[in-house]
Amino acid sequence: MKRTFALASAAVAVLLVLSGCGGKPPGAPGEVAEDCKPRDEGLKTLEEGVLTVAQYEYTPFSMSEGPGTLTGLEGDILTKFAELECLTLKINKGDSAAMITSVATGRADTTLGSWYRTKERAEKVRLSAPVVTSPFSAVTKDGIDTVDGLKGLTIGAGQGLVGVDDLKKVFGGNLKIYPNDDAVFEDINAGRVDATVQGYIAGSQYLKKHEIEGYTVTPLQPDDQLPATKAPGQTNFPVSKDNEELGKSIDSVVAELRDSGELDKIAEKYGLDPKVMHPGEPNLL
Repeated sequence: MKRTFALASAAVAVLLVLSGCGGKPPGAPGEVAEDCKPRDEGLKTLEEGVLTVAQYEYTPFSMSEGPGTLTGLEGDILTKFAELECLTLKINKGDSAAMITSVATGRADTTLGSWYRTKERAEKVRLSAPVVTSPFSAVTKDGIDTVDGLKGLTIGAGQGLVGVDDLKKVFGGNLKIYPNDDAVFEDINAGRVDATVQGYIAGSQYLKKHEIEGYTVTPLQPDDQLPATKAPGQTNFPVSKDNEELGKSIDSVVAELRDSGELDKIAEKYGLDPKVMHPGEPNLL
């Protein structure tokens, strides 16, 4: 009996060590060390000690490999931000069309997934400093680089894409709206649509993801018909207009990571030219 009790006690002790007495093994995703000192004291989030992020899968910007994890061009940055601020990541998954609304209505602290800085979004949320630049581009078989050149083709676009209303005006009945970009590229692969318009980075990545050959991604020439073509798109991390301090902290961390060369390393990690992490002066589409 004594031997059985001793073995059982030892087993319990091992489990306690492995769990850190908190149910998670040491170094588990999202775990914050007890002695962690936040970069910005008193930073407020929706839930104390937690950064709630509205997230949808959007390669290579926004990916999640499990509960409390973010990867990708922007996911790696938010992960680093959470670490510096001693915050646990809480991921609220959803459709792309719900992301900005989640932030504006107080259901998430921020979101990611190549959200361009636009005048329309600036009315709803507090936009961060530019993070990544990715010019508005066409994904076609013939390398089309003009808006007029796309007319007459069946165009697919994700419902969360910037300038969807402008696209409807330009392409009318030739435009098909999809719930997400995976669905767009599935239909390109199946021959149900001829082309799509995307940010340059996302377009390139989705062609690889869906193993589509014979298509190229070409930045569109500036055209008043589609204002999004007139300036390079700049992504950002939106936050609530009621939480200016969180926005300032994100801006500051992004600037520090850029100055230190960390953002360049993140770009290279995903097979991209570090130039995408240097968007220049802020603009609004």
